[in-house]
Amino acid sequence: MELIELNATAQRALELLTDAGMSDGSIYDYTHTGFGGILRYFHGKGMLYATAEMLDNFLLEQRTLLDKGDISQWKWSLVRRSCELLKHCAAMDSIDLPDLRSWDPMWNRPEQIIQHDTPTTKQFADPENIYMLVWMVNKHMKQLGLSESTVRHYTEEGLTVILKKHYASGTECYSDKLISQLTEERRLQYEQGVVGRTAYQHLRKAAAMLQEFHQTGKITLDRIPDWGRRRVIPQHKAILDKFSAHVTTQRNWAESSVSTVTSVAHVFLLELEKYGVASVETVAMTDIVACATKMLGRYTGGMKSALFGIRIFLQFLYESGITADNCCKALPEFVCPRKNFHEGFSSDELECLLSQPDTTTAVGKRDYAMMVLAVQSGLRSCDIIRLTFDSINWRTREIRVVQHKTGQPIVIPLEPETGNAIADYLLNGRPKSSLPQIFLCHTGTVRTLKSRTGSAIVSKYIKRAGIHSERRGFHSFRRTFATNLLQNEVPIELIQQMLGQTHIDSAKPYLSIDEQGLKQCALPLLSHGKVGS
Repeated sequence: MELIELNATAQRALELLTDAGMSDGSIYDYTHTGFGGILRYFHGKGMLYATAEMLDNFLLEQRTLLDKGDISQWKWSLVRRSCELLKHCAAMDSIDLPDLRSWDPMWNRPEQIIQHDTPTTKQFADPENIYMLVWMVNKHMKQLGLSESTVRHYTEEGLTVILKKHYASGTECYSDKLISQLTEERRLQYEQGVVGRTAYQHLRKAAAMLQEFHQTGKITLDRIPDWGRRRVIPQHKAILDKFSAHVTTQRNWAESSVSTVTSVAHVFLLELEKYGVASVETVAMTDIVACATKMLGRYTGGMKSALFGIRIFLQFLYESGITADNCCKALPEFVCPRKNFHEGFSSDELECLLSQPDTTTAVGKRDYAMMVLAVQSGLRSCDIIRLTFDSINWRTREIRVVQHKTGQPIVIPLEPETGNAIADYLLNGRPKSSLPQIFLCHTGTVRTLKSRTGSAIVSKYIKRAGIHSERRGFHSFRRTFATNLLQNEVPIELIQQMLGQTHIDSAKPYLSIDEQGLKQCALPLLSHGKVGS
């Protein structure tokens, strides 16, 4: 059997992939995770050569790790592709591989493969047949326009797993009970760290689509509520529900404030449970200090808010008689504020970034318009995503929005470049829809964008442009906008208004980078007489 020289063949495959135009990021993944993982495995056994059969056995081990949740689907796919590339490159000195079929060893696969086996006439005639249902859901996902990778993830980590569960239980009849058992098992595995969040999400989404199709004969790709949220133990859940009701009824707070303190209390209880505290009634001060300290370390920007939430929760426990002592005493009264100054984009970076979207495509037109609007208006991502047709007055060249974060109205000029970019998207890119929002999702059914879409868009183009991305994202456009105003000697009071900030101190973090500009626009000292007079 022919031996494959692993190091030389991997190097040759990388050269061919580079010559074929593969991106630097993908080359990096193949080098360190794909071929790199294979080489580390065999080198660890003292082997520099391998046969095709030995590579197949290695893949069987990796598949076992995937099924156990020890490695991700992404890593599995990359390693599998790398093994096939090594074998093909050694034999043909080529990387021209066909698409790999889904991996389903005979001992670990359903009787039928969703992607390749069409249901029989008998199965089509049975509306309760599980294989027919999962096959139809897979087909409908493709018809709705989901990407190949998305369909593959939902199928391999969701529908196929559900199908295996039914076959293992000795039934081909759809069962809500089996699906609920499976999702609960996967939830526990996720909370224990056995499987990753993505695998859990894909299974939940696939289960929801299957249940919807079974009931209605269609799928709508609606969001699943309470997505992947970790749960506290039952006795803590009861206390958390009482606390939520308390802050809702006893305090005149906005809904967002209630949600914030409840979320903080939820995370705090989870932290206590991880620390071994099974009952808050007997919690020690030292436990509170330890858990709060560890928890607050993750709240980089909102430490003060998190501390406030913990304090309110502990006060509630004491006033409700749940704890004998007022545990608020264990927390500090003040928190040293963190000054995290984040960069905007330089002129060169901005030019490079705005050149990345392919404006010959609908998605490229949308992304370009959103980014131009952000840098020329300083609007937050959430406000851009919620922008409606009524927000733009084309005659007066104004944009009027009520800010989502502050609830305050703001009027900003519609710059020519921004107006042209939005018009190009509306006329030549936006899907036909009666939705009032300007910017829409182009994947699957036509719908509004999610709140995190703005960050995902900018992160994608930052990576393409090769820009240093640490602590930079969509909000960096807002910082760039403010810094440019400052450099053009716009008074800080006017910058505050244009940013839509209710207090002048709120605008200062956006201006912290331009030190010289800050010195020039420093507010004059009020005269209160001489010192010591």
